[in-house]
Amino acid sequence: MKGFLKVIASIFCVGTLAISAAACKEVVSAYDIAVKNGFVGTEQEWLASLQGKDGDDGEDGKDAPPITIQDLYEQAKLENPDLTYLEFCKQLGIDALENNDVTQIADNMMSVVEIYCGWTKTTVKGGLLSREEVEYSMSTGSGVIIDLDKKNGNALIVTNYHVLYNKDSDAAGICRNEDMRLYLHGAAINFYADSTTGFNDGGADAMRATYVGGSMDYDVALLKIERSEYLKNSNATEAKIGDSETAMEGEKVFAIGNPDGAGISVTSGILSVKSEYIEIEAIDERDVDGKIGTDTVSYRVMRTDAAINGGNSGGALFNVNGELIGITNAKSVGTDKDDMGYALPIYDVMAVCNNIIDNGNGYVMRAMLGVMVGATSGVAEKNEDGTLNIVQKFAVAQEVDETAFSYGKLQMGDVFVWGQIVSKTGTVGEKLYFDRQYQLNNLLLNLREGDTLKLGVFRTVNGVASEATVELVFNSPNAFVVYK
Repeated sequence: MKGFLKVIASIFCVGTLAISAAACKEVVSAYDIAVKNGFVGTEQEWLASLQGKDGDDGEDGKDAPPITIQDLYEQAKLENPDLTYLEFCKQLGIDALENNDVTQIADNMMSVVEIYCGWTKTTVKGGLLSREEVEYSMSTGSGVIIDLDKKNGNALIVTNYHVLYNKDSDAAGICRNEDMRLYLHGAAINFYADSTTGFNDGGADAMRATYVGGSMDYDVALLKIERSEYLKNSNATEAKIGDSETAMEGEKVFAIGNPDGAGISVTSGILSVKSEYIEIEAIDERDVDGKIGTDTVSYRVMRTDAAINGGNSGGALFNVNGELIGITNAKSVGTDKDDMGYALPIYDVMAVCNNIIDNGNGYVMRAMLGVMVGATSGVAEKNEDGTLNIVQKFAVAQEVDETAFSYGKLQMGDVFVWGQIVSKTGTVGEKLYFDRQYQLNNLLLNLREGDTLKLGVFRTVNGVASEATVELVFNSPNAFVVYK
């Protein structure tokens, strides 16, 4: 069921909140909300109370601003703090498309940072009297704050690996910490290179960051800010992590980033495809098949028609509730292609981030089963709420080699049903029932050395299919593959 699309160029950086809500069967009026929150009187009396005595809202005789949907929503949240904006609009039978929660968007904007990388390239020119010449350049991108300790000026930021990478620079890879500056929305950008002294300090609003780790194979990287006075005194926010697994095609999304290095901005659109795969040329020109620069990397992504441009890489894709559901990383380019931008699902991104942090070595270590897995069938099913969900069946697609980690445990034809992690300390994780193959891949990302993976599989023996439980103990570094 995975559709491969050749993306001509990734977003390599140089240079109404809602789906339209149908009316519910039971419509709750704004007056009903007011009564629930303590108002006593008729609906006409309530309407009159909004204007105040003699038609004036305030005691000073001046009209107050009109009551907005946002005002009513805030009142409703006093009774139900977990009520989302979209749910509230659905309760009222309101089309939320044109009723943007601009306060929420403002908070989201303050969770996104601009990233500036300075690059140097030194060349030797001349013969006997050779001399070194240094060329300076800069690239721009975005990042999202996923953990914030404003009191101490600390933050953890996720971005794309390719935002921080340049194979042709003196760094020959990841941008050096001393040549990297981060800025919040509204900050004065003052980062540039002098031909003799190199890059400046970036000004009073610049925040220094340190590279924590990352992987080109997942296009995810982590940065940390420590003891930043600017961050301490800012209005920075921490992005609320959402659930990309429950996202649905057609729902409203917002992309926030630093397109073209022009500053933090917002674009909107819908989620076009919940999950698909794209292929992009490997930025390190890896030589897997003997042909330099021709190898590609495959990424699982969400597709959106929200405008994604150079500089958006590493930025945020938020849903209608202001929850982070993706990290924007690419767009499809060409004269015959429009409105095809991509974001890495936050479900995958957070698994990669946690892997990097837990391993503490700056890269990803993923557990491997050592078997070929492939989809055997797929169908689009309707959920109870009428939305669609693709359900796949996938199985071991070839004979298990004697050298494979799961030899003697898994067999060709085993259909994967569920998975569960039991940590080396004995903590039993939630049992995950599979409906897409990538869920197994993520489960492997969440394994650490010493953990046990339980797998439920349907196995056919002599024509009879029954469920079997397989246990694999990942107690050796050899059971993991490094992704840098």
